[in-house]
Amino acid sequence: MKKQHQASTPRRPTRRHSLSARGQWVRFGSRTAPAALGMLLVPACLLLFTATLGAETLQEAVQTMITTNPDVLSAGYNRLARDQQLRQARSGYFPVLDLIAGVGRDHVEEPFADDLSPRELRLSLRQNVFTGMATRGEVERQEARVRSQAFLVRSAAENTALRTAKVYLEVLRNQALLELARENLTIHQRIADQISLRSRSGIDRKADMDQVRSRLNLAHANVVVAEQNLVDAETSYTAVVGHRPADLARPDIDNGQMPPSLEEARRLAVENHPTLKSAHADLDARKAQDKVARSPFMPVIDIEVDQIHEDETNYTYQERDNLRAMLRLRYNLFHGWKDQARKLETMHLVNEAREIRNHTLRQVEESIRLSWMAYRALSGRLPFLRLRMQFATVTAQAYGKQWNIGKRTLLDVLDSEAERIDANREYVNAEYDEIYARCRVLNGIGRFVPALGLAWPRESRVEGGKRQRPP
Repeated sequence: MKKQHQASTPRRPTRRHSLSARGQWVRFGSRTAPAALGMLLVPACLLLFTATLGAETLQEAVQTMITTNPDVLSAGYNRLARDQQLRQARSGYFPVLDLIAGVGRDHVEEPFADDLSPRELRLSLRQNVFTGMATRGEVERQEARVRSQAFLVRSAAENTALRTAKVYLEVLRNQALLELARENLTIHQRIADQISLRSRSGIDRKADMDQVRSRLNLAHANVVVAEQNLVDAETSYTAVVGHRPADLARPDIDNGQMPPSLEEARRLAVENHPTLKSAHADLDARKAQDKVARSPFMPVIDIEVDQIHEDETNYTYQERDNLRAMLRLRYNLFHGWKDQARKLETMHLVNEAREIRNHTLRQVEESIRLSWMAYRALSGRLPFLRLRMQFATVTAQAYGKQWNIGKRTLLDVLDSEAERIDANREYVNAEYDEIYARCRVLNGIGRFVPALGLAWPRESRVEGGKRQRPP
């Protein structure tokens, strides 16, 4: 029986050794064969090198999303439309030139009976001099609306990038968890083989075999769940990015882009968050609209120049050529209280925009505070979870050796392996949560896309916009 047990042991490590999620080889007991390690290490390194060459990075996925995502594109088209609205508003600074021509019949009965054929040709030039600041106010309003939409394009790009990072990291997380589940299954299959052999040899009891079979079936079930979770993560990735994930590379978010403190993070968020900047611009637009609403209470002054050619348009002469220049003033005296109502309306709209800005400010501050605290908590957890994982690995190896010489029970070995897998799983979850928390902080200060080394869409550029200050 002893010879049979010894003859069977060299075969198992070569079949059951696997690479852990932390890139370390897990040894089961003291019987790891160096030759088996070399045989497994070489193809694994080659596979890793090949996968890295064709891996899709987070930057590539985000760039694809920025250039193809409907939310970003629709916001960009809206920005282009507002550019044209701004051009329309600026047209008020330029003269209006009209050509008017007319021809017809005129049947006259008094003071004499006659039929005339009137013809008229008029070239008219109108240049506004003063509109009660309506043109200037409308230009300022449209400029503010352009800035607002440009910041919304930037916000759409930032949020799309964060959503891409989330599904990207979920795929990597579930790939790592599936690897751990399969490693756990491999461990239980190895232990089940050993228990089966020892039971046939009369060393272990049937109860031990039942115990390991129970754990083995649970390990099988965990693999099924992990595979389904990975499929769900890949489906979400496809829905967001637009194609199935290939070989994803682990992202490297530069810590140098992170603010050093919560106060600095809040300051950067208030200064740079695109949604808050858009709310500031909307408030500017409403204030400019209020200027336009005040213009009807002031006169309108125009310069009018007309070159007129008329034929048979009256009864005293046949033709008339006339050049007329006028400085014309128009002043409304009564309009049914419409202008007063419009002025009160814009005042309320300004107050509404101010409260929307204040609400957005609160949301931005709350978001950056929550993101920062999550980042700090996860960063603080990682060293302890790493130590737990290392100690759990050492303990599992030691228990495996002691079980082989009869100093540990099967339950000790199974529990130590379960603790090691759980420690690895907890570390994987915390590691990817910490990376995503960094992404959230960078998104909260409006700098996630630049932190990835990418550029915002061209429609997000703001030219000539005045600096926005927090309230």
